Amino acid sequence: MSNVPYDNAGNIAAPGAVNADPVLASGQTMTDAAIGGDHTVTVVAGARYAFTAGLTGGFIFGIAAVTTAANIVWACGLNDTIMIKIPQGYTSLHYAGLVNNAAGYLRRLN
Repeated sequence: MSNVPYDNAGNIAAPGAVNADPVLASGQTMTDAAIGGDHTVTVVAGARYAFTAGLTGGFIFGIAAVTTAANIVWACGLNDTIMIKIPQGYTSLHYAGLVNNAAGYLRRLN
């Protein structure tokens, strides 16, 4: 069994996703004032991203409204970093914070 990490599309990922190769000036701050909502951020179809949850709480993500549990595809816990591969044909990433005033950071990867 290998300890090599992979993203959701099967691509080899940097350990813990913290050593990933970001595109310069691609960072976006994602916030959520109150739990229970659905927000979107513009992304590039087919691109890979790293997301880091800030000190305030975790996040859930999907390619459709995350107010429906069936649409939740990815989750990132408090102080964690995950990698997300955006499927072809999608240019919006839906998200919601799991606590009030949640904040996190999204970076596109090379």
